[in-house]
Amino acid sequence: MLANPAQSWPSAGKVGRLKLLCCASALPGVVRKGVLPDGAERVAHGYTPQTAAAYLPSMNQLTVFCAPDVAVPDGQGHILRPQDALRDRDYGTWAGTALQALDLVQQHAFLTDDIFAPPEGESFVAAYHRTALWLDGISRTLPAAVVLARPAVVRNLLLKVLYQGEGAVGLSHAVRVDVPPLSYSLISCHAGQWRLGMLGVPA
Repeated sequence: MLANPAQSWPSAGKVGRLKLLCCASALPGVVRKGVLPDGAERVAHGYTPQTAAAYLPSMNQLTVFCAPDVAVPDGQGHILRPQDALRDRDYGTWAGTALQALDLVQQHAFLTDDIFAPPEGESFVAAYHRTALWLDGISRTLPAAVVLARPAVVRNLLLKVLYQGEGAVGLSHAVRVDVPPLSYSLISCHAGQWRLGMLGVPA
């Protein structure tokens, strides 16, 4: 079942503990060649209902939040909710360009400057805040849900959990968290506080 992405979160139900299983997709093929990706390729998600059943409470229909740049799974038994906010970072006109093809000043800025954005693209901070705001807005009335997104987006969700309340999150935080492609991470929220339960377990 494919839900309207603009549809509001469910309002009924008691606010309780939410478990969110974050499934990091495969990497775009160009990334392994050192090339900055675009959002055109829908990469494999690696998700299976059996894995969800192992980590999440039993539900008749499980909500699955899908990034637009990840392949959509079989919707049988799921409520699929496309989420544009879960897309990968926008590299602007640099998408499709090898990092080594940039000059040294551009490379340094890209790798070290939190607020640097490629032409017509997003900075690390902008992409992180987009993801973090999405997590802030997710319904706490859901007992469980799944996120299907690229590894960098899953990492941003985990950064939001790990460094909540600690001020600005930047590249110096991001380099401390490794989210392998085709892996699972689990976060949960209770009484407004997020916790990390599992990080980077292979699919």
